[in-house]
Amino acid sequence: MIFDDNVDRLGTSGQMGYRRKQLNDNYGLQGTAHLSFGRNYNSWMYKIRRSIVSTKLRRLISNMNNIEALDIGSGSGYYVDVWKQLGAKDVVGCDITSIFIKRFRTLYPRANFIEFDLSSNFIPLIKQFDYVTAFDILSYIQEDDKYAKAISNIYNLLKPGGLFIFSENFVQRKSHKNKFQSIRSLSEIQLLLQATGFEILERSPMFYLMNAPVDSDGVMIHRFWNSIKKIASNGETFGSLIGCALYPIELLLISISKESPSTEIMVCRKH
Repeated sequence: MIFDDNVDRLGTSGQMGYRRKQLNDNYGLQGTAHLSFGRNYNSWMYKIRRSIVSTKLRRLISNMNNIEALDIGSGSGYYVDVWKQLGAKDVVGCDITSIFIKRFRTLYPRANFIEFDLSSNFIPLIKQFDYVTAFDILSYIQEDDKYAKAISNIYNLLKPGGLFIFSENFVQRKSHKNKFQSIRSLSEIQLLLQATGFEILERSPMFYLMNAPVDSDGVMIHRFWNSIKKIASNGETFGSLIGCALYPIELLLISISKESPSTEIMVCRKH
């Protein structure tokens, strides 16, 4: 989860305005990432995301040819592209910002992209999907009632037996908020998912060292993270070097760990 520099992709009107300006000024991966870290460090973070998400989707789906997927909060379109490269039959992308919709329709004229607020009472989609993905996005819905509405809408957008795959921090401690995010506890999210009708299948790391350790009180790991931020913020060359150095270590730690102090991925099935 991008913790301290991102803005809402689904939430209130004030934050939505900030979001529009951010994507307009920084369209692409940096516009949906740690702005202060520069493009090079962010590109290494997205390499991690692509590796983890692609591996998980390949493991979960034996035949992509008939898959219909919806990607929530698509931003720069990164995960829509992942779905397409894996061979999904049909992928719909959505975002609350018209900037994404207009620019990505230009890049993928045959694809379907829709502008709407997932936490609202009106969803302009009548079809259901085999898979719904929402990466690094749902914690930006700060209001608990809107978060619950978003989960309910996702449930309704899935076919029976369909899978919901998303990333959050899933902290073991008490839920808390910062300026732009609600960092919800694992227990709170689990209870809401189950009450909505989801069966939780698995949870695994998406990041370990390369993103904020929001689910750890460890002094050393926070010092390490602060050092990463300091180095990456010194310029593109430094961001590239620290990202390149951490990349293989990050993949190794993710592969051998059941949990992480940072962002994780959860997979749920609609009953």
